[in-house]
Amino acid sequence: MKRNFLRTISALSVASLLMVSCGSDKTAETAKEEKIINVQVATVVTEDVDQIYDFTSTIEPKVKNYISSAGGTRIEKIFVEVGDRVSKGQTLVKMESTSVATAQAQVDNLGIELNRLKALYASGGASKQSLDQLQVQYDVAQKNLKNLKDNIVLTSPITGVVTMKNFDNGDIAGSQPILQVMQISPVKLKFSVNESLYTKVKLGMPVSAKVEVFGDEEFTGRITLISPTIDANSRTFYIEAEFNNANTKLRPGMFGRATLNLGKAINTVIPDQALIKQNGTNDKYVYVLNSNNTVTYKKVAVGRRIGGKYAILEGLNEGDKVVVSDYSKLKNGSKVKVVK
Repeated sequence: MKRNFLRTISALSVASLLMVSCGSDKTAETAKEEKIINVQVATVVTEDVDQIYDFTSTIEPKVKNYISSAGGTRIEKIFVEVGDRVSKGQTLVKMESTSVATAQAQVDNLGIELNRLKALYASGGASKQSLDQLQVQYDVAQKNLKNLKDNIVLTSPITGVVTMKNFDNGDIAGSQPILQVMQISPVKLKFSVNESLYTKVKLGMPVSAKVEVFGDEEFTGRITLISPTIDANSRTFYIEAEFNNANTKLRPGMFGRATLNLGKAINTVIPDQALIKQNGTNDKYVYVLNSNNTVTYKKVAVGRRIGGKYAILEGLNEGDKVVVSDYSKLKNGSKVKVVK
């Protein structure tokens, strides 16, 4: 009886093990089937794409002049205020002329003494050395007088706007300039460009720009200067683009974005749905379909957006297939099934 009972227990154990084993196999098969993910894919193509590049910069005046007076003399009268528009040659500041009178008297006295010494030298009553020394003193005094006269009335060297005033009437002009005048029609944008574009950028090439304060309003200018050298550290060179700014809407200091169109070139293109941004970085990735119906998570270098597509600068080839749906369920090496 006992022996029969043990035989029954053993048979039940084996049956249980078989059932567990079969269940495990089915579970494994089910899990295996669940790992196959349905996805849609798009084929990577090449297109003729505009080579458009954006650069950030700050609006600068065409010309910036500082109005200063030599000698630390007292300011008699400033005729303009910040914001005033001025013309080339317009009087801006008048300095006190007391020092001019003193310098003029010195020149006059030295002139009289020089004429007297010349007469003495002609009659043999003075040496050539004495005459030469006095001539030098007279020439220096004349130059000093001219410099003072030039600094009595200060005029604007350009047509522009007064943008800074550091002194008031009666102040003694120090090391700082008295005024600053900027030419703001035209203005310019200066920005750095990668050396790889050096041969593609030409003088006179059109440049468009937008500034944040005017939203999508576009301003048009042209390249007027290309740096003749490349910065060895940044591997860039700088460009200046000039904008007419006849209405003076653009003001120095405004933040601007310049855009250059360097013609067309063949680029690899993918739909924007295929592009994945890596969290916490600026890196971009795609899932590429392999011949064995698995996918590879691959980093790509992304160019400009063109409608609903992106130009790919590096990482993909024409004919590659990239996943455009359900990639949140994928990981590198995932098994997939392509559906329409």
